[in-house]
Amino acid sequence: MYSGIRVVMAASLMLLVCLGPAARASRAQGLPGVLEGFFPTQLPPGQTTVLHAGLPGRNEVTMVDIVPAAGITVTGIKRGDVREGATLWEITVDVAKDAAPGPRTISVSGPMVQKTTPRTITIPAHVPTIADMKVVRAQVNQATLDLQFAMNETPNEIGAAPMVWFFLGCGGEPESGVVKGKFANGVLTASIPNPRTQMKPFAPQPNSHCDLEVRASDSKMSDSNTLKTAVDFK
Repeated sequence: MYSGIRVVMAASLMLLVCLGPAARASRAQGLPGVLEGFFPTQLPPGQTTVLHAGLPGRNEVTMVDIVPAAGITVTGIKRGDVREGATLWEITVDVAKDAAPGPRTISVSGPMVQKTTPRTITIPAHVPTIADMKVVRAQVNQATLDLQFAMNETPNEIGAAPMVWFFLGCGGEPESGVVKGKFANGVLTASIPNPRTQMKPFAPQPNSHCDLEVRASDSKMSDSNTLKTAVDFK
């Protein structure tokens, strides 16, 4: 069994800006032209981050404003799935190594979308690094997908049970959430729910081939870089 809290996000989604210990994603469609949320909510310095942002409606998003803009470059805006009247957008952001840490704001706009109310996004002062991700177990009938990866940070504020954030696309509704991992001897292990055994009513059957993104947070809730891999359930 996996530990921690599972937070489920539909592709029609209302993404969570802050996933608290008892938080759970809503299926409400929300208000047109409102940036309801995005995942992840931090932009590590010196890295490229892809934000998954939820916006009700099907109108084009052509502009993303992050303020203050110093050290930040938006390099891509890509339309994703449309489900139940909401669109998932992938926003690629490059952050310079010397970008000033602290809170920024993000808003989006387009030809038929007025500039949305700014939401807070953060550049952390320092971040943990994760690498060498391995899928330990991915069996069709098992309740979880088990994985491990190396994690380090200077200064070390990782703690014994870092939070592991995941985004798992297997066809149908993507699965997104957070679980508690276990950290020891430089290695973080975690188990995330297998969407094939966590089916929601009337949801389409997920594929056996999935795309997985993970990142981890230290004890101060600073996010790491993102790792991506393909997973084939057997």
